[in-house]
Amino acid sequence: MNATELNTYEFRYAVLQVAAGRFGESYHSLDSTKKYEAEKIARTQLALQKRILESKEASQVVISDLQVQQEINNIAARYANSEEFEKELEKNNLDNESLAQAVSRNLRVDAVMDLVSASVPECTETDAKLYYYMNTDKFDQPETRQARHILITENPDFPENCRDQARRRAEQIAQRLQKKPKRFSEQAMKYSECPTAMNGGELGRVKRGILFSSVENTLFALKSGQVSDVVESPMGFHVIYCEKIYPQGSVPLHDALPIIIEKLTDRDRKNHQRNWLKSLA
Repeated sequence: MNATELNTYEFRYAVLQVAAGRFGESYHSLDSTKKYEAEKIARTQLALQKRILESKEASQVVISDLQVQQEINNIAARYANSEEFEKELEKNNLDNESLAQAVSRNLRVDAVMDLVSASVPECTETDAKLYYYMNTDKFDQPETRQARHILITENPDFPENCRDQARRRAEQIAQRLQKKPKRFSEQAMKYSECPTAMNGGELGRVKRGILFSSVENTLFALKSGQVSDVVESPMGFHVIYCEKIYPQGSVPLHDALPIIIEKLTDRDRKNHQRNWLKSLA
């Protein structure tokens, strides 16, 4: 940064944002190469924002203090606590007033872009259907399974959780549930040592490549409504319940349509925004 840039809150805030968004770090923790890249991106962004805010459309946009405060709250929530957030602002020579100004500026830019693209109509259902039938390969979905599990962990510091005892407890649970699988959620809430216990051991709709291989292989070998024997993973001993099987196939048109309409509308609006930005030059 040169001395002039250091004295502008816009640049200090832009660099902070780029460092967090692109590198997942604070600006001051970046090495010299990353700092140079962050500063270069920030300069480009600010030059573009300047053109946007000097447009006639910008005069139609008003940002309230409430909007600014809500956005500041959202930014602060990304930090472990308020002290960390305040330290980060200090490191970047930002205070509450300059932060509010920078946030307000960014919100105005976003609002102008929304205004510019507001006239672009939503994608029609006909266009969405045409996209679906011309891109059927994009709507192929692998086999998935609705699953729950119960986890019993091994901990040699506690006699009841030594390896043999942990496995025995898991086996007893599995034997009970194989007779009464509909009680799986209840038993998971009672016995599972995984955070999913709060939701009855729910793993959700699972595809291959997500779970530990031993757990995955067991789950995908089960029939719908079946409870597994005990299976071991690096986490401990699991009992798996396959609630439902969704076979491999295509996403139905009626399920895909809302997603396609949103995607194509967003594409059209971004294209309109890009063309508008070119016109500012």
